[in-house]
Amino acid sequence: MIFHVNPSLSWGAVFTVPAVIADKYIKLASPEQLKVLLWVLRHASEQPTVEAIAAETGISHEDISEILSFWIYEGILVSEDVKIVKAAEQVNTFIPEKTVPPKKDLPSLPEIKPTQAQIIARTKEANEINELFKEAQKKFGRTLGYDGQCTLLMMHDQYGLPVEVILMLIEYCVSIHKTSNSFIAAVAKNWAEEEIDTLEKAVEKVEYLQQCRSLWNKFRQATGLTAPNPTSSQAEFLRSWKYDLGFDIDMILLAYEEMADRCTRLSFPYINKVLTAWKSKGYTTPEQVFEDKKQFSRNKKKQNEDSVPASYDINEIENRLMHGPIVYKKKDE
Repeated sequence: MIFHVNPSLSWGAVFTVPAVIADKYIKLASPEQLKVLLWVLRHASEQPTVEAIAAETGISHEDISEILSFWIYEGILVSEDVKIVKAAEQVNTFIPEKTVPPKKDLPSLPEIKPTQAQIIARTKEANEINELFKEAQKKFGRTLGYDGQCTLLMMHDQYGLPVEVILMLIEYCVSIHKTSNSFIAAVAKNWAEEEIDTLEKAVEKVEYLQQCRSLWNKFRQATGLTAPNPTSSQAEFLRSWKYDLGFDIDMILLAYEEMADRCTRLSFPYINKVLTAWKSKGYTTPEQVFEDKKQFSRNKKKQNEDSVPASYDINEIENRLMHGPIVYKKKDE
């Protein structure tokens, strides 16, 4: 098919799309990610909101938050008030920073994939690769296909992940129902950067991830959220509350209630401010928070009493109201 842009097209207003979007992300980005980015670029001067994007594109608020996180992480968009973690790696954002060794930066898997002949040759020369494919298919419950074989082979050869670590990674991804090749490759990159290169390290990593997924499930069930997984920014907040500030789910939910009393919609930054303030005061239990509120109310009441001296006898007024005669005033005609 031969085609070209219609020369009689009425262009009207135009806006700039960085060439890198077409050069790099035309394959890497999903249709929804490209749709949201185009909308943001078109309305860049209007300070676009998630609500506006959702109304115009028909994409859910949760998905838009994930998509914006992706473009911020990639450096296409910027955010001054949110610490963004790559959306595809959100399952790893719960890990306490103190337990994670310094990461080494690794490139993404190369776009040039091995040929089918090369894959077959690798399975013949290394029986562990053949076993990797067989076990992976069992865990996925489906055949790998060419793309799946390429992803696993490059995870092993490019990132140096042992077969047993890759299988543990796959098992975890299956448990959270995220089995796309791109997601698995992103998690593999993260694990390789953290040098999770033994089965023991992989088991420890998965245990942390499972603990923190449990925290999210408790949070969303108590607050009525329906999203099965947190956005990357929400996951980072939860990780920080649990491991940096040291709060359990009871304190997190109490802070959520504080937020709900003052905000018209869910605000993780506001919850974070509440928890940070409690941390600075040394509060670790709901009882300490309740006592602080009572003391605040007592101090405020005393301050009001001290600053506004009474010019009347409250007992005398009550006595008159209870025992004094009832006087009706005649209306003016």
